[in-house]
Amino acid sequence: MALHIGDALRRGIDDITGENGLLVMGVFLLYNLGNTVTSSSVMEVLFDELMAQGSGPGGPAGAGSPGFSMADFVGPFSLDLAAPVAVVLLLVFLVLGQLVKFWGIRLFADQSEIRSDNASERAVMAVVLGGGIAIVMFAVSMSSTFFQLNGQALLSLAASLGSVLASLVVGLVLVYLLQAIALFDGGYAQTIKHCVARFMDAPAQIIVLLFILALLGIIPGIPSTASVISVFLPGSFDLPSQSVLQVASMVLNAPVQTFSLAVITDAYIQVRAEQDEDDF
Repeated sequence: MALHIGDALRRGIDDITGENGLLVMGVFLLYNLGNTVTSSSVMEVLFDELMAQGSGPGGPAGAGSPGFSMADFVGPFSLDLAAPVAVVLLLVFLVLGQLVKFWGIRLFADQSEIRSDNASERAVMAVVLGGGIAIVMFAVSMSSTFFQLNGQALLSLAASLGSVLASLVVGLVLVYLLQAIALFDGGYAQTIKHCVARFMDAPAQIIVLLFILALLGIIPGIPSTASVISVFLPGSFDLPSQSVLQVASMVLNAPVQTFSLAVITDAYIQVRAEQDEDDF
């Protein structure tokens, strides 16, 4: 077995409780705050577009019927930005997220596990390759909204299903992409080939590990779900304010992100070490 799930989880716990783990967690927390403001602003822009098309609550199609303001969902974290500015900011944060993970991976890895000393060159690859794929996947996910804005419901549904399938496939096959960029030493094509090969070394084990991490990811989603419930059923439950719930979600998400990054990094190091032994 090329990948020991228990070892990866134990290493993840050790990493997040160490000094480096706390540092990465703090950076993720700051990143989550900025990303929440940006994504909330984009959501409000899209909501305004839907209303203008008459397909949203309170628009021409639903005039006179009770609806919800997008401010009810995004809370105090939305900025009044023009659509192009909001989208550009969101794309910037998609790329910035890749750099944060790249930095965290190199911080978690031992120096002997980093095969390229040219950190700046590998960081550029993280922006171009990792950021490029993240932006493409974002564009695919937004295609359903584009079709919806143009009144093409069937195409919107098909695009939504396609984006879910594409995200699943890409997320699995390229699960080690940032780890390969941060810790491997090779060109763009070689790095992608290496990344896919390491996934194929132990696909069943990494799928199980990702499932465990996905279950853990439910925890920071609980306050977000409660926030939505508080909008649809105000006063039905004794819930904190929406702002408190959203902040709680951001705070809880930081250790989950840090732990997941550390666990997948150790999983990559395990399968790479196994392959090195086989090659030797």
